[in-house]
Order: sequence, then C-alpha cells, then structure tokens
Amino acid sequence: MTTTRIAALAALTLALGARDAAAGPLSEALAKSDVAGLRAQRSEPAARCTLGAVYAKQHDLPRAALYLTDCEEVALPDDVAAEVTRTARDVKKQLRASELSQLAIVTKPEAMTAELAALPGETLTTPITVWVKAGTHTITATLAGKTYQSTVTVQPFARGSIYLDASADTLVPAAPKDGTADFREDNVLEKTDGPPPDVKRRSLMSDKQLGIVGPRTGPELADPLATAPPAAPLPIWLGVRLGGGMFDDGAATARVRPSVAAAARYVIAAPFFLSARVDWTRRGGRAADSIDTLGVSAGAGYSVLDTPAIGIALIGQLRGDVRFADERDQMAVSRTGATAAAELEIAFPATPLTAGLRFEQGLTALVPGYRDRAVLVELGVDWR
Repeated sequence: MTTTRIAALAALTLALGARDAAAGPLSEALAKSDVAGLRAQRSEPAARCTLGAVYAKQHDLPRAALYLTDCEEVALPDDVAAEVTRTARDVKKQLRASELSQLAIVTKPEAMTAELAALPGETLTTPITVWVKAGTHTITATLAGKTYQSTVTVQPFARGSIYLDASADTLVPAAPKDGTADFREDNVLEKTDGPPPDVKRRSLMSDKQLGIVGPRTGPELADPLATAPPAAPLPIWLGVRLGGGMFDDGAATARVRPSVAAAARYVIAAPFFLSARVDWTRRGGRAADSIDTLGVSAGAGYSVLDTPAIGIALIGQLRGDVRFADERDQMAVSRTGATAAAELEIAFPATPLTAGLRFEQGLTALVPGYRDRAVLVELGVDWR
C-alpha cells in the first residue's frame, strides 16, 4: 500500500472518529426518533427538550408544546441545541396557525398530579398550560390519595382554564374548645397595639396587563375588553377565475384565447378536498374558426402547503363540455366532448387572491381525427 493511500485512510478514520465523538446520545436519539429512550430520561431538561423535538417531527403538536416549554432557556448539548431551539420556535408558529386551544389547569394547593384524556400517558404537575383540540375535556387530579375531577369545554382558537380546589379537604379541623372563658390563662392580660396584619389579595388587573406570563394562580376572570376568537374556517371555498391561454387541436393554428370560470372547493378531510368548476372558453384558430365551449369539471385536490401566508394545492378533474358549432373548415364538430385536466393553484390566505396554472387534454375528438388541448394561466378571487 502506498504512502498516499495510508495517509488517506488515516484521515478518513480520524474524520469518522471525530464525527462519532461529536454525536452524543441525545443527537442519536433525535435522529432515530427514540421516544421510549427519551421518555425514560425526561426528568433531565436536555432529554425533555429533545423529546419535544421528536414529537414535533412526528407532528404531535400538543406533546411537542408540552415538552418544549422553556427549552429556549435550557443549556443544551451542542449537537442538539440548534435543532431543538429552531424546533421550539417553529412549534410556537404552528400552534398559532392551528385550531388547537390553550387550556390552563390550576389547582389549590399547587403541585397536584393531573391527567388529561387528550394527552394519554402524560402525568402533569399543576399549575400547567397545555394545548388541546376544541371540545369537552375532563381533568382528573390527585392529592393525598384523593381524586378530584372537573370538566371544561374549549372552542377553536381560544384559551380556557379549569380550577380544582382541594384545600377544604386537606385542612385538619381544629379540636373543639369549651365555650367557657378561662381567665387564669397567662396571656389573658396581654395587650396588642397597632393595626391588624395585612391580608394579601390578588390584583384586579389581568396577568396580561401586569406583564405576567403563564397560567393564572386563581380562577380565570372574563376580560370585558377581550375580542372574540376568530371563527373556524368554512369547509367551502367559492371563487371566480379570469384568464387565458394557448389552445391547440392540431387541425387549426394554435391561438391565445380567453377563459372565464367559477370554481368551488369542499374540504372532506384536510388536506383532501373535492373540487368543481364551470367555465366558458373560446377555442380554435382564427376568429372565423373559433368555437365557443361551455364546460363542467369535477374532481379532487390535495393541499401540499397550507400556512397563513401561502397555500399550494394540486387538483385533478374530468371535464365535460358542450361546443356551440356544427362544423369548421368543412369538418364536422363534435357537439360534446370529454377532457382530463390537471391544475396547480396558489392561494394567498391574507388576501382573496388565487393564481392558477391549468392543463387540459382532450379525451374525445373535437373534429374528426383531432383532439384539443390547452394551457391556461388564471387569476381569481375567492370567498373562503
């Protein structure tokens, strides 16, 4: 073996060794999504935060939020610090964009052990704030062997709280005393001067006004200045499209022609939806040879990306059309036809605007021996 090869192998061995040394157990657990191993170590802050990042990779936002709380302030190993910190920020953005709701669980006394059916297998120590789906939730808390239970209903995009007071059951009653005053007691003649001791009471200002972050330590008070949560998005989209494109059937010169359409979507189970469309197009060559068509399309779509800033969807449809012409260039025109269509739509949720690119391929003949096809660029306005 030559000296050059020996040097290359030595360099490769050192590089692999350095890489293995840099990759710690938490980095390996994160790469392998080792939930069981990390849950066994979740009492350690670094392992807890890494477990939250794994749940985020698995798209389990409620558990990711539970374990990533305060992780931006935790001292993490270098091999996982960047990814865990980035994931914690991303999870906060995803929670704000989701339909999940915040639920603050507060107990008296604090440090009670609570369980929530929405987070099976998780043991919660109060007070704590968790993220849950909208609906009715039952919280079970235990203290000194006794069980306390309460139910709360939360709405989408909202914040709710539940308060369990076990203090009355934990107080030891004082021994009863006789109703007779005993003036022989040593302290009977003692005199205390001055005002009564101060009684600390909670401020009437909300935590938000006081700049306090975290769950309240008492019952949740209604904020008269709070705005109502945004309504849940409707499963139906309606819109209009204006556009144009290149139409070609092989029997006439390809031309740029206009199109007008009305479109609709119905979400069946996000990210899947049904899609329908009614359109008018002018197809064919010169103005004298053009053919007006009225088409109806139906199909399904898939939302590839759905964020508050942009939405991208792929749509496939079958289109049936009626053609308002009998013949062209002495060739008979089929009065009806069928077409396959594929479409890419880009929506901007902050505005009503939608842009689309659509391709249509005829399945039946427009004139004997020729099928039409089209590429359309469209701009639309949606009500969603």
